[in-house]
Amino acid sequence: MLKTLLNSSIFCVGYLLLQANVVSAAEVNQLDETLVSVESRSVALRQKAISIGLREVVLKNSGTKASISHPSVQAKVKNPSSLLSQFGYKEVDGELYLQVSFDHQRIIKLLRDAQLPVWGKQRPLTLIWLVEDDAEARQIVNDESVLDSRELFQSASESNGVPLLFPVMDLDDNMNVTLNDIRGKFVDQVARASQRYQADYFVMASIDTRGESTKYNFALYPKSSDETSLSPLTSKSNTVNDIDTAVKEIIAGVSEYYVGRYAIADSGSALDSYVTFVDITELKQLVEIEKYFKQLSAVKSVQLTQLQGTSAKFKLDLFGTEEDLRRLMKLEPRVSVLDEAMPVTDDGFDPLPSNEVHGPEYRWRG
Repeated sequence: MLKTLLNSSIFCVGYLLLQANVVSAAEVNQLDETLVSVESRSVALRQKAISIGLREVVLKNSGTKASISHPSVQAKVKNPSSLLSQFGYKEVDGELYLQVSFDHQRIIKLLRDAQLPVWGKQRPLTLIWLVEDDAEARQIVNDESVLDSRELFQSASESNGVPLLFPVMDLDDNMNVTLNDIRGKFVDQVARASQRYQADYFVMASIDTRGESTKYNFALYPKSSDETSLSPLTSKSNTVNDIDTAVKEIIAGVSEYYVGRYAIADSGSALDSYVTFVDITELKQLVEIEKYFKQLSAVKSVQLTQLQGTSAKFKLDLFGTEEDLRRLMKLEPRVSVLDEAMPVTDDGFDPLPSNEVHGPEYRWRG
């Protein structure tokens, strides 16, 4: 509830995604802000809350808890003033919170200098198929559910910067997916039902709160039907003390997989790539493309090198590999790929060395 006021856009509404003609992936904003509960406005508690807030912001920007324990990060957590932009108090439902904002560029520099991964704003969107067992019933958690687990997922989503949505469980969903499909990991059945949602991945999970402890299991799959197999991308089962811990571990597991795929650390090598966009008819398209590349976690710098007719070629200096770059570009709804890599031909650009190839050509849909 409390973090919804800060970053409600990260937790997507399934109904809207069904009705709107949108693409998958989601842009996560306010990665440098957080709310921290405080008991009073004392200086000591404020300083403690700012340190807690920095840990949360580092987690959202790197995606991995391991980054918080890095010596460089720990030093800043103890003395975060040089990274702080502003703070202010808020009261939510009678409780007091400190809203803290940090300088984005300095946060990213901290991670880069420590050779930690940086996770950009464009992130995969995940559909959660969750069966919850409690003392009263066994049910599939839907987008409008008032169960505690629904709000706990929202809070964990925002804390980790992992955009989520739940199924609406309307007539179509109820006809296509049952409790046993999710619990029994009938992947093909759930994958087909997931196609109507604009998500990149889907999770099949169950949480059992009956008894003194809480049991959970989850498995993550790609939504694309040609990639879906019986083997999950990542999975885990565990017994924990409460449902809050179960939800946090599920989101942490999903986040760790995404970090390994989409968060980019500086390789230390001088790598570059050339990317060509076609059908460029307006100057604002070039401006938008350059702005887009500058915010990608895989890109150090971008330069427009050639403009030939309606084609524009950009040179990108990279933190990671060219494969990292292509993977991130697939998440951007404004970018569509036209063809795969091909041998160099005479296309009006200056010829490249014979051992190089053009990458795929793209179209900007902004």
